[in-house]
Amino acid sequence: MKRPPICRYICSDLLPSCQHGRNKVVLLLLMCLAATSLRAQEQTEPQQAAPAEAEAPKPEKAPLISGVAVSADLVGFIMKAMNAKFANMEVAARLNILDKYFPVAELGIGDCHREGAETGNTFDVTSPYMRFGLDYNFNKKHNGNRLFAIFRYAFSSFKYDFGNETFTDPVYGNDTPVPLRLDGQKATAQWLEFGLGVETKLWSFVRLGWSFRYKARVGLNAPDEGDPYFVPGFGRNDGSGWGGTFNLVFDVGKSAKKAKAKNKSNTEQVKQ
Repeated sequence: MKRPPICRYICSDLLPSCQHGRNKVVLLLLMCLAATSLRAQEQTEPQQAAPAEAEAPKPEKAPLISGVAVSADLVGFIMKAMNAKFANMEVAARLNILDKYFPVAELGIGDCHREGAETGNTFDVTSPYMRFGLDYNFNKKHNGNRLFAIFRYAFSSFKYDFGNETFTDPVYGNDTPVPLRLDGQKATAQWLEFGLGVETKLWSFVRLGWSFRYKARVGLNAPDEGDPYFVPGFGRNDGSGWGGTFNLVFDVGKSAKKAKAKNKSNTEQVKQ
């Protein structure tokens, strides 16, 4: 069917304008497409940077129960081996919580054999003592080195012997000296200890530690015949005193780095 003449006239008249309009539409579409592409690229860049921020190293966190340790104070055993007049020989066990809190139990034997050069009085005691307390680690880095604040509550229930082979009665002034023996005298003592300690890794699970402590006696029950010269674990029987330890430590536990590696390995296995 042939097109009517008027339609042919209208189409032929509008053909140039339609072609020109089509070019404009194509140009506008290209501009919109370019703008959309740029906008999409701007939105994509922060998303690509996000994983880099997520991969930033997180601070190491120690496990709740980071291990246990046993130790021995070498000073007391060395003094005993050298036949010193007194020595406190002790061992300890502790629990590591978050590599920050360390509950400690210490058990020892105090030994003292002394004879006064001027008076001739003899004193002998070999009895146990115990301490319970807490070490607080100030070092926030889990690098094997620790700086402790130390607190202890200690007590000892012990028996001691007192004697003098040439005792002279101070009241009656007897010119004839007689032997004096007071064996099995019972006493109890309590005291507190505050101090600082340092510990460093020597090899694998072997560590060395030092501590310096101030001791304050809070209680002493002794017989009327006389107070003890030496209190096991405390030292010379004064109101206060100073002491120290040099510990060989066997520490078996989980470090923060090992725990982190284990958690990472478990996560990768779950993903697979």
